[in-house]
Amino acid sequence: MMMSWKFTKSLVFSGVLVLVLAGCLESEYTRLVKSELAREVTLDSLLFQINFNDSRSDFYSKCQRLNQQKLVTQGPSNAAVQHVFVDSVLHQEPTSIRMLFYPKFDEKDKIMAMDFEFSYLAWAPWNKKLQSDQLQPKVLELLEIWYGGNDFITINLDDKEIPVKVDANRRIMVFTKDAQTVLVRVHNILHPKFKHSISS
Repeated sequence: MMMSWKFTKSLVFSGVLVLVLAGCLESEYTRLVKSELAREVTLDSLLFQINFNDSRSDFYSKCQRLNQQKLVTQGPSNAAVQHVFVDSVLHQEPTSIRMLFYPKFDEKDKIMAMDFEFSYLAWAPWNKKLQSDQLQPKVLELLEIWYGGNDFITINLDDKEIPVKVDANRRIMVFTKDAQTVLVRVHNILHPKFKHSISS
């Protein structure tokens, strides 16, 4: 009987130890996603009153109104919308930044994600101050101002350190696309398309 109790006690202790170790090994990203989804809050806002789950026709109607207000124009590619703004908060001198954005639609023609591309309007390959590696920290700060909520954390993705921000169902990932452009991807992680990636 004594032997059985000791064995049972040992098993319980081992089980608790495994759970504690699993909690320690769980990544900061996974813990963040779990805690944010547990809030059961939905954040659909992307920008300019464009939201996740907007239909394709809603998106283009909103862009047309934005164009009439002179807030956006057609981007360099047919798929992108362009917004040029001057930042004087994060830069010592007023600095013009080009932002292109284009949605990703699902099979129901609803927005499930949005890509943004940021670059300096005066970018030139020989101007080191206007390269994407100089712009990326500013973009991170800008996104935190725009969206509020949690700070960015860093995850390892394909052997690269990627800044990621998760607030409820809205995930923002920031990449350096090339010497000129900072790419930002915003996903609705409640969408079936992205559910497989929320614990990666």
